[in-house]
Amino acid sequence: MPKPVARNEKPVLIAMKGHPATGKSLVAASLARRTHWPLIDKDDVKDHILDVAGANDRAYAVMWQIAATQLALGMSVIAVSPLAYPVGYTTAQTLAKKHRARLLVVETVLDEAEWQRRLNRRQPGYSTHKISGWEAMQAMLLQYNGCWQYPIAPEHHLRLDTNWPVELLIQQILTHLDRRTSST
Repeated sequence: MPKPVARNEKPVLIAMKGHPATGKSLVAASLARRTHWPLIDKDDVKDHILDVAGANDRAYAVMWQIAATQLALGMSVIAVSPLAYPVGYTTAQTLAKKHRARLLVVETVLDEAEWQRRLNRRQPGYSTHKISGWEAMQAMLLQYNGCWQYPIAPEHHLRLDTNWPVELLIQQILTHLDRRTSST
């Protein structure tokens, strides 16, 4: 069981970032189980509002609002989304600053062959809004036009190769957070 957050310790906002099928949800869920921090997944919201105009933007707004509530309570929180646009990072920075929280963007990456394999393993139609198949992913990347390649401050950024076992990835995150705590 992790130790409770000390009263003088800053809460942590983990903002997951990465393309579909790169392991964001698996890493986030494993981290939440290990730390007992709340996990808020944008897709959990979007699943229930697909018929609403602007569902994706609304799902992000709800995710960030719930994250803000947790941070205001002094709790650390994990927010899961592709974080494909710079506005997501800006929002995370604003929330962290407002609530005096530490921010860490955990970006999940894979080599192309494994990423393609994972996308192609997804059954077409398994979700009404989640990408399945390499061709669909390539079409989406064309639409994104490189927007996901924005700068993130090095002190906020941890890239994880999700070919590694999830327990090692969780340890990397916790070690990174411990290192940052001892240097502040």
